Amino acid sequence: GHNTFVESKEETVEKIFETSIEDMELSPRSANCLNRANIKTIRDLTSKSKEDMLRVRNLGSKSLDEIISKLASLGLSLRSSEEEGNF
Repeated sequence: GHNTFVESKEETVEKIFETSIEDMELSPRSANCLNRANIKTIRDLTSKSKEDMLRVRNLGSKSLDEIISKLASLGLSLRSSEEEGNF
């Protein structure tokens, strides 16, 4: 189709979600951990809660902080764990 510069917000968000983790410019360590956990795209990432992420092998809190701030810079965040009910 022809290119229009005006994109709906939904389309833009859709594009962001399809973005590969590799394009997030994370440190190699973080990227490798995500890769091994089969988290390949930003969509995969945002479907995880902080608790899920802490279960990823070798992913330390420093790496998690990096991932969270990278997501924040895109206006995104991890899934909030409140949805699972408070304990």
